[in-house]
Amino acid sequence: MLEIIYSQGDMFVVSLIMGIGMGFTYDILRSIRKTFIHGDLAVGIEDIAYWLVWTWVFIENIFKFNDGSFRIYIFVVAFTGLLIYKNTISRGIFKMFYYILWFVKKCAEKLKKMLKNGIFWFKIKISVSRKKNSEKRNFKKRML
Repeated sequence: MLEIIYSQGDMFVVSLIMGIGMGFTYDILRSIRKTFIHGDLAVGIEDIAYWLVWTWVFIENIFKFNDGSFRIYIFVVAFTGLLIYKNTISRGIFKMFYYILWFVKKCAEKLKKMLKNGIFWFKIKISVSRKKNSEKRNFKKRML
């Protein structure tokens, strides 16, 4: 009897953590969407992948901690964990990930611009040096 109570308690804690994890991963997904704008198809694929992954996590944990018995309290507790996360630290986590991704995006854009300008400069340098070499050859030919 005590074993059943412990497993139900474990499932309660795991459900709470899964709800918090769902909110956390969705905030990461939201910050990616806000930083890198993409179309409806990509958003739909991301949502399907999100729900498939979390469905798999729920089923795995239900079989691991509750011997495969689906109980309504599992989903109620997970939803409670999601609400606790959403109403406490969600805004801060979302902003943090958004600013990190925004910074990475800006750095990547600057690096791309620098590389593009560097390659352009390199091409100009090569073409100028080729021009100078051809002028030197022409001068030497004229001198002979």
